[in-house]
Amino acid sequence: MNSGDLLHIFLPMRPAVLPDAQRLEAWALRSGVRARIELTAVLPDIKGVALGIGAFANADAWKVIPQRALVPAGDWQGLRDWAEHFLPPCPQSFSRFTDQSQGTEILPGEFWLQEKTPEAFDLSMAPPEWALLQHCPKAGGPRLALAESCTGGGLAARITALSGSSALLQHGIVTYSNTAKRHFLGVQAKTLMRYGAVSEETALEMLNGLLREADLGAAITGIAGPGGAVSGKPVGTVCIAWGQRNGQQQVRTCHFRGDRWNVQYASGSVALGGLLSLLGG
Repeated sequence: MNSGDLLHIFLPMRPAVLPDAQRLEAWALRSGVRARIELTAVLPDIKGVALGIGAFANADAWKVIPQRALVPAGDWQGLRDWAEHFLPPCPQSFSRFTDQSQGTEILPGEFWLQEKTPEAFDLSMAPPEWALLQHCPKAGGPRLALAESCTGGGLAARITALSGSSALLQHGIVTYSNTAKRHFLGVQAKTLMRYGAVSEETALEMLNGLLREADLGAAITGIAGPGGAVSGKPVGTVCIAWGQRNGQQQVRTCHFRGDRWNVQYASGSVALGGLLSLLGG
């Protein structure tokens, strides 16, 4: 594929793989290729190089054309192999997960950098949930538990969308209310009264509740918006904690921009970055 050509990326009318398509779109743009993502019920008859991600009813008839490729949803290795074959060389990028703008934001909370930094991961442009799963042995490895409030299970959904995720994820719970945080995770009432549900203190207590029965944990509590802001805690304020049982624990307060989806997705990505750091990147 030549620089300046248009790359068509087709997704089925179930756009769960849209972030992967956006990631590939950014890869193409960095290679000098324009890209267009389209949702469609069936794969169209189109000239030029085209890629379908997911399952389509007319897949067999479509992929016989050499310039067309079909990659199953969740198969980042397949997408990467396709991109390395069909797209011009792309500058290597290192992923950094933060609310602080630095480099090119590929998806909310994730920035691509040209050079390695202490907080950046060499993921070869892979989704962080896919990279995390690669660090997990098929059996007998560390088991992960998640506690999500403002993300509503979105992080667990990103992980379980991948084949083999049962080797890593033990359980995830959505503790949306203060009552749920107290009942399921043991968050103390005095902590909620003094610091509020959106606080590093609450996030850490959520995390420790998880680590009673898991090796690794991540907890997210925040204000996804558009309402819910309180004094000193604007929309986009999210507290994220991650750590190991009887080991290192970290907590961070982030201030994300954008709409509700942006805040939720960015929160999950920062949590994944923290978990990657625990497993050695």
